[in-house]
Amino acid sequence: MSTHDVSIDPTVSNDLPAPKAGGRLLLLAKLAVTLAVLGLLASRADWSGVWDRIVGADPAWLAVGFAAKLLAVLCAGERWRDAVWAAGTRLPRALAMKLMFAGLFFGQVLPGALGGDVVRGWLTYRGGCPSSSVVLALVLDRLLALVGCVGLLFLGLPHLVATAPPAIAWAGPVAAVLLAAGLIAGLQADRIPLPAPLRRPPVAAVQAQVAKLRGALWSRPALAGLLHSAAVHLCTVLAVVAYARALGLNVGVLDALAVVPMTIFAAALPISLNGWGVREGAFVAGFALYGLGSAEALILSVMIGLSVTLASLPGGLLWLSLSGRRTVIPASSGTSS
Repeated sequence: MSTHDVSIDPTVSNDLPAPKAGGRLLLLAKLAVTLAVLGLLASRADWSGVWDRIVGADPAWLAVGFAAKLLAVLCAGERWRDAVWAAGTRLPRALAMKLMFAGLFFGQVLPGALGGDVVRGWLTYRGGCPSSSVVLALVLDRLLALVGCVGLLFLGLPHLVATAPPAIAWAGPVAAVLLAAGLIAGLQADRIPLPAPLRRPPVAAVQAQVAKLRGALWSRPALAGLLHSAAVHLCTVLAVVAYARALGLNVGVLDALAVVPMTIFAAALPISLNGWGVREGAFVAGFALYGLGSAEALILSVMIGLSVTLASLPGGLLWLSLSGRRTVIPASSGTSS
């Protein structure tokens, strides 16, 4: 697989692609879902004693929790670097981290118009990466994130099965297996024999991209990306445990490992602002299995969400550093697959 050199060219417009029509309505719909779910959870929670926990939180454990979430962003940057490499372009580590932080920042401040993936992909494209490679890398990055989360889900499955009703314990794994089966079937789309009238350029182009994606998934960079993806989610698990320790809550590593992957799946659904509300609902439902009160679980989830927001703030400054200066990528020999 050949690779391309990338540079951030100051002659290329630094403007982000304009949001699609209807983005404002989508934003309002997501805002409504977020506020409705958070309001419902807050109204039904028992808040007695929660404020004392917050005021008396252990600063050392708070620092550990935030450090874990910050490390998750760094691991995500490595995963993006791996995905772009698998798509045929080598990125220096420093540039990959800048792209990840900048994309995360815009994903937080522009939740209804431009997602972090779109901004990160646009920045990578204007740096010289071919558009087809950017699209391939974005799809691969999401797949790696999904597979890493599924791996963590099955890692926590024994504890979940031992403590939760079967209908709840097996719902996530069954859904993951069905999703995996669908993805595997979709990756064979280019191998389906089609009649001549259907073998038109649009269909042929899609089939070519599917073949490239399948090949990229089996590459060495993709394997590294899978490990980094697992590390991202594991950092979130550790952050949950650390924040629970800070608040004096009885949440063990196995408890978090059983619940957090499902909350990641829930928060990834594009029905609320950056997963706010949906993630909190999943936290409350999941940790109720382990005796955590709804108010405590809600606060724990909010702390995770605020950590992501705080960790994204450097992305605003890094975004400025990506414009007006040319960054040259050293030539590379290629990827192994």
